[in-house]
Amino acid sequence: MSSPVPCPESGTAAFHRGLPGAAGAGELWCEGTRVAALAERFGTPLYVYSGRAIDERAERLRRAFGADATICYAVKANSNLTLLRRLAGHGLGFDVVSGGELQRLAIAGLATDHVVFAGVAKEPWEIAAAVAADILFFNVESEHELALLAAAGATAGRRLRVALRLNPDVEAGTHAYITTGKKQNKFGIGLGRAADVVRRIVAEPWLELAGYHVHLGSQLRSVAPYVDAFERVAAFADADPAHREGVTHYDLGGGFGISYGEGDELDVAAVAEALLPRLSARGWRPVLEPGRYLVGDAGVLVTRVLGTKGQSQPGSPAAAGGGGTEFVLVDAAMNDLVRPALYQAEHPIAPVAAPRAERRTVDVVGPVCETGDFLARGRQLPATVAGDLLAVFAAGAYGASMASNYNSRRRPAEVLVDGDRARLVRRRETFEQLTANEVEIDES
Repeated sequence: MSSPVPCPESGTAAFHRGLPGAAGAGELWCEGTRVAALAERFGTPLYVYSGRAIDERAERLRRAFGADATICYAVKANSNLTLLRRLAGHGLGFDVVSGGELQRLAIAGLATDHVVFAGVAKEPWEIAAAVAADILFFNVESEHELALLAAAGATAGRRLRVALRLNPDVEAGTHAYITTGKKQNKFGIGLGRAADVVRRIVAEPWLELAGYHVHLGSQLRSVAPYVDAFERVAAFADADPAHREGVTHYDLGGGFGISYGEGDELDVAAVAEALLPRLSARGWRPVLEPGRYLVGDAGVLVTRVLGTKGQSQPGSPAAAGGGGTEFVLVDAAMNDLVRPALYQAEHPIAPVAAPRAERRTVDVVGPVCETGDFLARGRQLPATVAGDLLAVFAAGAYGASMASNYNSRRRPAEVLVDGDRARLVRRRETFEQLTANEVEIDES
């Protein structure tokens, strides 16, 4: 049997082109399902997720880091309940950064004994909820939280496990908005201040220092920053026996980079090979917090072309040689996928149908009333006409989870594909839902 035709824009073989001579030849498929058929059935904009791609990434991480590693999926990447349950089925725990994310796990009926709770400013009610859920540990990032945690432990009548998040001032080589391990970032405790914080934790009868946590940012593509961070933490631990007493875990964070259609994804096996012997020598168990790596490549955003304007329009200044930009107008917008506007992220885009030979340099833009409403700029794409479908790749992470109702737009539907079976995992919002929480006041 012939193999599916690779889709160069995709970071997973789950998205591929139909075989020549077969039904749907040249079209984009998600596993055994035509993407165009999903758009017709569920409408656009539409998030489409591959179950197989998620499974493969979860299994790859487990092979790399071993059975003893605690793998905590970062819920913020994509918090869909169905995806959370699927990842739990692979034995994964969860990294949460809000009480709302913890509540999602409860709604999904998932265990919380392998949950880590991070964040620089946890509210008292969030701490109380996490204590009640008996999570694995809190990642402490701000000193003021120690008093809150100690009070919560006293109320519960038991010591709370904490991991001190250290800021090792390591350059991660990524976008400024997603760098988290530099001294100018709000995250973690600087190494120069950490000794005093450790003393406070050790002296507090309701707290237990269980480990150290480091997260350097997102989209890391090399092993070196992980090793550099560990060596700095190890040096801190070796500086005083009190820094090592009772420590059982090292949380290396996440940030594992994916390709986004160019370059290489992070070699997670190489990260494990570099860190596991170092951890084993100290008797520290690894904790990791992948989010994007598990679900990013597993999702595409499908959008329909509404029209074009610019160079291709007869009589326009651009057509007359006056310069300008050709725009492909689509029904997805920055409220559906904000990463291009917020991070200048470049998601690969390709037609869902078999691509036409002619190509143009275009901006792919949505209907939102903002110049920043774009999915791509200066992109070489095959010619499109109204009604065509485009797929925005690597959209499974920080796509649906960051979607909003800006311009009173409804958030998209989401679909999970397993082979030739597609299931709706989030309905498209209704207009009634847009105003459901607004309160009418009596002006009389």
